Amino acid sequence: MNVTPAPRALVTGGNGNLGQAVARLLADAGYEVHVTVLDAATRASFSYGMTKENLVLHVGDLSSETDVRRIFEEVGSPLAALVATVGGFKGGPFAEMDESAIDFQYRLNLKSSILTLRYAYPALAAEPGGAAAVLVANRPALTGAGPGTAVTTAMKAGIVSLVKSVAEEWKDQGVTVNAIAPGIMDTPENRQAMPDADASRWPTPAQVAQALLFFLTQEGRIVTGTTLPVFGRS
Repeated sequence: MNVTPAPRALVTGGNGNLGQAVARLLADAGYEVHVTVLDAATRASFSYGMTKENLVLHVGDLSSETDVRRIFEEVGSPLAALVATVGGFKGGPFAEMDESAIDFQYRLNLKSSILTLRYAYPALAAEPGGAAAVLVANRPALTGAGPGTAVTTAMKAGIVSLVKSVAEEWKDQGVTVNAIAPGIMDTPENRQAMPDADASRWPTPAQVAQALLFFLTQEGRIVTGTTLPVFGRS
């Protein structure tokens, strides 16, 4: 009796709330889920799926080409889905952004996405039924930045452009490339940073994960090169 193997997915950014929400969703949907975390300490404390047979963790820095190459060798091929959630924010007045702060934002948000998407291609293209990649931009990349967010927004806007260009290159190979652009998400960190805000208006990481799931479905394969706003009611 032939058993169809579970589709393989890679979720980067298991350190973050969104990465963990996506991993939960895909593991429950029956994917063989591979998740990247930044270090061994994070791996040891990963809060979901350690008892699931269809979830594997990989340690690495996604801004390092050496680590990215190794991780894709560990994950294997073919790859049905890539969801790259690595990213972060470092705010401050633009005129005071020094080189280290700029490089930090570049490596974390844009370089990690470029390297991950580039090294994912052979495995995505090898998926017989077609494959999907989803990156993460943010609301200011679509609507404009507020004070103190210029550098992060520039990197996230780069992701919006990257998605459009790579989608055109890969569409004939059956690989779709899209992005989501969340607004402020309802996380413990954001509630602590903004205690007076109405958090009920923010989308939760689980809701954002559900929104991006459409891109991974067969029905969603008709869409490529787009960035989906996920702002909640904020």
